[in-house]
Amino acid sequence: MATALVCMGCASTGDNLQRETARAIGGNVTPEQVTVSNIDRGATSVKWQAAAPGGRYACSADDMVRRVLCTKSR
Repeated sequence: MATALVCMGCASTGDNLQRETARAIGGNVTPEQVTVSNIDRGATSVKWQAAAPGGRYACSADDMVRRVLCTKSR
């Protein structure tokens, strides 16, 4: 049980969120070009804000950072 609590959120590290955001945005954006902020980790999901050369994005995914959805903010 302690191991599960320690690893909760392991998949949603800053590096992983940068990489998956770049993949979701597309357009040859590299993870190094993405800045993530306002990371909100829940029990079964994670939400964050991202900035990239093409604009700002609101992103979300499940707790393992699969099924990433990023929508461009206005």
